[in-house]
Amino acid sequence: MREKARIERNMSLLQKIWEKQPDLRFNQLISNLQEMYSAQQDGYGRRKMKEMDMFGKEVESAYLDFFFLEDDKWEAFLQAVIDKMEKQK
Repeated sequence: MREKARIERNMSLLQKIWEKQPDLRFNQLISNLQEMYSAQQDGYGRRKMKEMDMFGKEVESAYLDFFFLEDDKWEAFLQAVIDKMEKQK
């Protein structure tokens, strides 16, 4: 069973980050954070795919899949984001 306290820790970290960027919608915040994490972790979670554009031409695309990311790694990343924000004050 996973540690229940991790939920409050992660949510608290997200709240701190979001409060610094209150004009973002929640899913914008999450998307931006996932892009940052992926960029820092050599493309973690990036899945390449092909799709059709509006002209019916096949084009390459990508999306992020964080299904298997462990909470402790996400928590450490969020804390690092906060630490960096506080240094920039």
